[in-house]
Amino acid sequence: MSRSPSAPPPTDREEALGRTPVKYRHLREERTAAGEVVILYPVTARPWIAALARWLGAGAAAPRTGRLQLDAMGSEVWGMLDGRSSLREIADRFAGRHRVGATEAQTAVAQFVRELGRRGLVALR
Repeated sequence: MSRSPSAPPPTDREEALGRTPVKYRHLREERTAAGEVVILYPVTARPWIAALARWLGAGAAAPRTGRLQLDAMGSEVWGMLDGRSSLREIADRFAGRHRVGATEAQTAVAQFVRELGRRGLVALR
């Protein structure tokens, strides 16, 4: 199977760990009484649903707000996403606080940030 010439090469683990996660600006954060983070983000309708709604005369609907409540560890990692620290630095801090191995922490942090990216909440630079 060949890649198209314009497709970027796959990112290796070391390169990925050197990248910096950045929160998108359109997010809002709240804290629960337990101190856990709730991320509030705009949810846009799929284009075909918006077109159907307009065709049916619904007009433009107000954007909905999605909510993602993080658990204690997710809230901790979210707090470390400062736009300056690399994934490796975040994982190292996480490993030190929770006394887990570096590889385990790197895997957990990378999976968490990947899921946040899939939801459109963070990007890697």
